[in-house]
Amino acid sequence: MTAIFAMGVVLLGGATAAHSQDIVGDALAWMPPTTVSLEYSNPATLRGLPNYQSLRARYLGRDLQGLESALAKLGIHESDIQELVLGWQTTPGKGFRYEGIATGALDPQAIAKSASASGINASNIDGNKAYCFAANAGSTCVTVLAGSIGLFGPLAGIQRMLKAREGEVAGVSSNAQFAQLVENAKADSPIWGVALGQAVSKWFQAWLPGQGNMQMNWTSTFHDVQSLSYEIEAASTVNLNVKLNCASSQAASSLRSLMEGLKLIQQMAWQTTNPNQPNPLQNLEIDTTNDEVSFKLSADYAALERVGPLGRP
Repeated sequence: MTAIFAMGVVLLGGATAAHSQDIVGDALAWMPPTTVSLEYSNPATLRGLPNYQSLRARYLGRDLQGLESALAKLGIHESDIQELVLGWQTTPGKGFRYEGIATGALDPQAIAKSASASGINASNIDGNKAYCFAANAGSTCVTVLAGSIGLFGPLAGIQRMLKAREGEVAGVSSNAQFAQLVENAKADSPIWGVALGQAVSKWFQAWLPGQGNMQMNWTSTFHDVQSLSYEIEAASTVNLNVKLNCASSQAASSLRSLMEGLKLIQQMAWQTTNPNQPNPLQNLEIDTTNDEVSFKLSADYAALERVGPLGRP
């Protein structure tokens, strides 16, 4: 299933594990308690991967392509980002929205100069300059804090993160279940993440190649899945490990049977539409242990390049 999730390898990109824990700790402290999914990535490491540029250009989701274009107006480029944490929240009637924290070569003075040249006015939030790319309330804004830490998301989201940073409101660390899920999922991998509750099905919808043709009710499929965690290692091949925590061992067994069936359907469909081409899911392993379903997959870059582009939750 690396073809399912390894698109994260080309999402936005040699920080140490300790540094990654710092930015993740900030995310837990600053992102709101309604956060249901979190992903850590290390673009500084990912840029050293073979075929990185071609894979990244192929798989970068449209939302993040738009974000990259907007950030370029502030003089911030993908190559400037060292580490990144994205957090998704649900919004009534509007689905999912994300906020982010990034570290890297973020120079407030240079950003202010680029913003002025691009005609982007700064908003003042408690002494911090925020640059918004549109006038509507849901548009993406960016602010840079001391220490080359950048925050991005809707203006209201940035305002809330700044309040949480000052201890005025609670962060998602106040959600003990989510905080423990993140703590258990932490890895030295260049990409890892978690999803809780309804975000699990949204995560699969975003990453599963060709899932739109399966006519699956993913919400129903993952109804008994309480949480998901994953990590992606990339070297000569891309290796994926995913764990799904289910409500019971019976639910785990049922989910495994369903996923084994989907794997068989995918294999038959692949041979029909891509004869004589290696199937990126051919090495997928599915297993269960008590109430946990696990997926393991190793796929090479050539196989990944045959899978169509995907979006994000």
